[in-house]
Amino acid sequence: MNERFVVVSLLAIIAVAIALSFFAHEKREYAYIENVDLKLKSVNDSSADITFFIKVNKVDLSGANLSISVYDKYTGILLKRKILKLPDDACELNTTISFEKDRDYRVLFKIEKNGKTISSTGLTLRNLKTLIPKDRELKVFLRDVDFEIKSVEKDSVKVLTRFYIDSLKNYSVRFHIKAVQFESNVLASEKWLDLNITSGKTTIVESTLDVPKNYNYLVKLEAWRSSYLVKSWSRCLNLAPTKKIPKNISEEEVKFEVEKFVKPEVRATPTPVEYAKYTRAVPGFELIICIFALGGALIWRLKRL
Repeated sequence: MNERFVVVSLLAIIAVAIALSFFAHEKREYAYIENVDLKLKSVNDSSADITFFIKVNKVDLSGANLSISVYDKYTGILLKRKILKLPDDACELNTTISFEKDRDYRVLFKIEKNGKTISSTGLTLRNLKTLIPKDRELKVFLRDVDFEIKSVEKDSVKVLTRFYIDSLKNYSVRFHIKAVQFESNVLASEKWLDLNITSGKTTIVESTLDVPKNYNYLVKLEAWRSSYLVKSWSRCLNLAPTKKIPKNISEEEVKFEVEKFVKPEVRATPTPVEYAKYTRAVPGFELIICIFALGGALIWRLKRL
């Protein structure tokens, strides 16, 4: 009897334990940062405003916050911190933070509750100084450069410079073309041009520069927008070249006769005109025959008289 009672009691305890395992509910709390995206909202000369989109996945977690900490990348100094309250369900939060463009940053994202970090992730922001305002944007590309000798004086040379530019958009650009003496970096000649660049075709930016003879130059083309130097290209113009002698590993001067590169001016071909329209009648054989005929008739008449 006692044994039967013990067995029944054990079975009852097991049944209760099984039942409790089905109906008991253990509350689970967890959260993690699934993804962080960022987008440039605005930019000016000194700073950039960046919007962060933070996707958070969480279950049964209430009373938690999302903290965003911004550090100087190289010194590790905390520069600013922002705290956002997390809603009860999974969500995507967005917030905008302003960054100075003169440094790089480390941005750390943390989900925190009661001073305990539940999830964290981070990212690095670099080269913010390369971000420029819309009015200074210039999506153009240099295709080719030509130099043409126009004339040679006693101590100077006139050189026509041509830069061939392709553009993805239409822009109004102020160009600065200048020739800098290669070894000394002395400005020898310059011109400023205001041009409208059209997308879908190659624009020729050209100007004639007057530079001293027998020197080498670096010819530069600078593109300016809103009083700001946006892009610059350069090519060498050697009017006093040298060449290396491999055997002696030395240099000798090359006699560069710049006069031989002067292209003659092309003049318009005269339009042919009708000969009869602009020429006078010249006496021919008809008049001579007529004179002889009259003379012969006059002589014959005198003989009959």
